[in-house]
Amino acid sequence: MTSSMRSIINRAKKATPEEFLNSSIIRFSRHDDYIQEKLLVDFFAIKGNLMIIEGLRTYIKNNLEYFKTVEKIKILDIGPAIGAISTLLTLQLLDEFSLLDKARIWLLDASQRVLDKTHDGDFFYPTSILKPELKDPIIKKIRAAKTEIGTAEKNPWPDNTFDIVIAGFLFHHLHREIKPLAAKETTRVLRPNGFLGIAEEWFEDYGEEYAKYHKNDKIPLAYEDIIAYEELSFMFPGINIFFTHGTDYKEHSYTFCGTKSLE
Repeated sequence: MTSSMRSIINRAKKATPEEFLNSSIIRFSRHDDYIQEKLLVDFFAIKGNLMIIEGLRTYIKNNLEYFKTVEKIKILDIGPAIGAISTLLTLQLLDEFSLLDKARIWLLDASQRVLDKTHDGDFFYPTSILKPELKDPIIKKIRAAKTEIGTAEKNPWPDNTFDIVIAGFLFHHLHREIKPLAAKETTRVLRPNGFLGIAEEWFEDYGEEYAKYHKNDKIPLAYEDIIAYEELSFMFPGINIFFTHGTDYKEHSYTFCGTKSLE
């Protein structure tokens, strides 16, 4: 990690409980047009999720025989926001391998409204990145999803539960002291050799660039604790990272994917 990156991290403000409750995790859940305004406008967020899918594609290819033999493929999306775009893309990928029928979805989010609207299929289905002909079967899977209101550092499921765990643009919404706990819990519920996909945003000068540009957004910016790839990936010692993108910080997001150690 460079000295400039370390300086940015050291300057990161810790949110108070009040700031956290008013953060974009909660604010985004109040808007029906979350995907349109925040994801489709901020293309880096779309790209980060697409890069998770590239890592997942490699993983499925390498483990296809295993997935052909199992009855269910258990998928957890942590902090999905309305529409669970990471899950939608995952389901589309599973269809490429004729595995869609086996998919079982779990969603964990801090907002009941996020879970309700997503579970009801009451969200924009972005046909620019998802096949229109898959809308019905994908929405059917989403409506069958099991939902849990809660936070990432208090994951309610037993050890080694899920085959695939995804956290797209979650960790910059968490307090600095919570991030290691969330990473530990995320790893805990993943089965050995299961897939983990993480995407995060990165702005070398968040206040002068991104925040200034988006100061008049309908969805107002709130507290965000940007974290560098080197520091976040260090919080996942039990994950063998095999795929990265954007970790040279030439873009506004980075992605890393890995598998849980067998030990």
